[in-house]
Amino acid sequence: MIKLTSFAEVLAQLAITPSMPGLGAALSHCAQSIEYSLTGFPTQRGFLVRKLVGPFILRKFLRQGSMSHDLKAPIPGAPEIPPALPLSDGMARLNRAIEQFRSHSGALAPHFAFGDMSRQDYERLHAMHIADHLSSFP
Repeated sequence: MIKLTSFAEVLAQLAITPSMPGLGAALSHCAQSIEYSLTGFPTQRGFLVRKLVGPFILRKFLRQGSMSHDLKAPIPGAPEIPPALPLSDGMARLNRAIEQFRSHSGALAPHFAFGDMSRQDYERLHAMHIADHLSSFP
């Protein structure tokens, strides 16, 4: 299992991650999540999920420094990502999304399930999300 808690750790890990089928799509999916944290997610879970259940699960993930989720689940309402997306495309999109997040000075959008969170917690969540996907590749 790969553990990552910052974009610096993500970029270092990606530099040594070999190309594997499906990795481009997984990285593009992770980039989508980062992009939506800046612009707003297409759909939101219900109020109780975002205000009670989601924050509880988020605190658990942040405390343990890792997350586990359904790796095949798309972001609700997001456009489908082609499964055979080339690694170079997924990597480029993820790098752009990380740079956009780092340079973004405005408010961050509420997460579709976890609700509002700080910039630091969002970065940690995104890094753990990427680590969870990378851990699924041998």
